Amino acid sequence: MKGIIEAMALSPLFSGLELSELEELAVRFHLSLRTYERGELVICQGEKAKGIGLVVSGRLHIVRDDFLGNREILTEVEKGDIFDEVFAVLREEPQNVSAEADRRSEVAFLPAEELFSASIKGEKLLLQVTGNMFRVMAEKNLLLTRKMAHLSRRTIREKLISYFSEESSRQGSFTIDIPFNRQQLADYLAVERSALSRELSRMREDGLIRYRKNHFTLYHHRER
Repeated sequence: MKGIIEAMALSPLFSGLELSELEELAVRFHLSLRTYERGELVICQGEKAKGIGLVVSGRLHIVRDDFLGNREILTEVEKGDIFDEVFAVLREEPQNVSAEADRRSEVAFLPAEELFSASIKGEKLLLQVTGNMFRVMAEKNLLLTRKMAHLSRRTIREKLISYFSEESSRQGSFTIDIPFNRQQLADYLAVERSALSRELSRMREDGLIRYRKNHFTLYHHRER
């Protein structure tokens, strides 16, 4: 239970709540941990939601697969992040995404109906959680908008420059670490892995970047 409370305290969904209120919610909803090994599916595309997922430890990738087996990584979630909230609220709507453990991870599922109902003790607490949810959904919408900006670029190089620029701005440095390996980065940008690797090599040859695994240095002042 301690790990769940710590994750709740980190989660923007529960921002502004006291420790005693978090403990009360955890007990009221009978929250428990589920452990997933790397590569294991936490939620499956096409199934109904188990509830609002809360990452207690580890990291998950939210992915979408088409019927040909092509995979796109939509985003990642780590400790304190929530996922599947939309489908937990729209209970009859089958999920159009999956969540896969990128490493050994622990997850708790929150009952959406109870969380956003008058059964929560105190109107103030209900309003706080509901307001936090609006903010979480707005932030996720912004992240998806930014991703669409990457995907709308015409060439792989332009997609990479757009993504690296966003990460550089977010991390406040021209030396960045990205959360993806090569296949995952290709899935995220919706390109072929071999073509992505070739373009990264060309960008290095052109003096635009240096990299080792997922650690990159960007040379913004250089000409191609």
